[in-house]
Order: sequence, then structure tokens, then C-alpha cells
Amino acid sequence: MLADRLRRVVLVSLVISALGIPIQVLGGWEYPVVPPGMLILLAAGLVALLPVRWAPVISLVAGGFILVGFFVVGDLANMFGSQNALVTVGKWVQMVALVVGVAAAVGSLVKPPVRLGETRAHS
Repeated sequence: MLADRLRRVVLVSLVISALGIPIQVLGGWEYPVVPPGMLILLAAGLVALLPVRWAPVISLVAGGFILVGFFVVGDLANMFGSQNALVTVGKWVQMVALVVGVAAAVGSLVKPPVRLGETRAHS
């Protein structure tokens, strides 16, 4: 298992982002019985932990897909009180955690991964 903290941040952030969707549902926001966005976010978070260098790319693409969709459908207005408090909170939870997860995915791709038990030589 990778010891890379950024990959763990990707996982935690995307899981928190996915939890924003049930919060919105509790507020009355219409979603399918099994929200595809929630499944995409959960899978993208788990993929970040795969022990291969390119794994965070999948998290980045999936997170970017959800983020672009957010703006395309005009959800930005729903973050500023156009809906009830639960929907607004759910949107904020989903988007803030998503941005953190996407940023962590980028960071984990820039920084070489470290495996458990390995140490880096300091120059």
C-alpha cells in the first residue's frame, strides 16, 4: 500500500464529496435512487490508492468530470442560498471536498510516490 499522504487525501476528500450528495437528497434535491455522481466519486477515491504511478490520473479525470458538470448545469447558484439549507450545505461539502481531492491528485502526480518502509535519501 502506498504511504503517499496525498493519495490518502484524495480518498478522504472524494468520499466526503460523495457524502455531500445524500445531504442534498435529505434537503429534497432530486437524484436517482443510486446517484451516479456518488458512485463516480467513491470509485475515484478508491482508485487513488492503487499501487501504480498513474492511479491518481483516474481520480483527477473523474473529479474533473464532476467539477465541470457542476458548472455546466448551473449548480453554482445553488451554493448561495437559492435552495434550502441542507441542499446548500450539501453542495458546499461536495464541491469544497472535490476541489481538495482534485488538487491532491495533481500533487500526488507531481510528487514521486513513496512505498511503506522506503526512505528517501536527503541530498
